[in-house]
Amino acid sequence: MRKPFVIGATVTFVILASGLLYLFMRPSTAPSQQSVNAPSNVNTTPSSPASSTQGRYTTYSAAAANDTSFSETILFFYAPWCPECRAFDTVLTSATIPESTQILKVDYDTATDLKQRYGVTLQTTFVKITSGGEKVSLWTAYGKEKSLQAVLSNT
Repeated sequence: MRKPFVIGATVTFVILASGLLYLFMRPSTAPSQQSVNAPSNVNTTPSSPASSTQGRYTTYSAAAANDTSFSETILFFYAPWCPECRAFDTVLTSATIPESTQILKVDYDTATDLKQRYGVTLQTTFVKITSGGEKVSLWTAYGKEKSLQAVLSNT
C-alpha cells in the first residue's frame, strides 16, 4: 500500500521541481527599464570624423560598427537571460561613455556569424574591433568587475 504513495509523491515532486526550474531559468520577457537604442547620454546624430564624437552605448548594426566617427568600437555580446549581461547592461546604460567610443550591444543568441568571426564562445564577452572590423582584443567578463572602467581597460 505504501508503494503507490511513494510513487505519487515522487511524481509530484518531479513535476513541481521542473516547474520551478522552468520559472527561474526562462528568459525574462519584461521590457528593460531604459531603451538601449537611445539612452539619454548618447548623441544619435552622426558626426564627421574630424570632430569629437560623444560616446554611445547602443544596439549593434553593421552601419554602427562601420561608423568612422568613432575611434574606438567595442562589441558587447549580450544575452537577456544572463544575469551577468544584465548587470553590465545596467552599468553601461547609466554610464557616460568616453568621447569617440561606442559600445555596441550584440544579441549573443542570434549573432552566430559575429560570434564565429571574433571567436566568442560565452556571453558577457567584449570585443574591441578596428574601423575595418578586425578584432583587436577580446575580454570575457563573466564573473568580473561590472564597471565601464573594467570594460575599457580590459579590451
